[in-house]
Amino acid sequence: MINLLKSIVNFWGLALLLVVAGTLLWFIYTVCLRKLIRARKISGARAKRLLREAAGRGAG
Repeated sequence: MINLLKSIVNFWGLALLLVVAGTLLWFIYTVCLRKLIRARKISGARAKRLLREAAGRGAG
């Protein structure tokens, strides 16, 4: 009976650890990575537009 209780407690501790790790990863994604990804997309679009405009001026 004691071993069963210890197993349940160990499982509960592992479950809590996984939930905390998942929450931390979600927080890092929403706060940091989404901003970095958005900034890269914006800078990539700006670079493409500048290249397109430069190519248009050179041909005209």
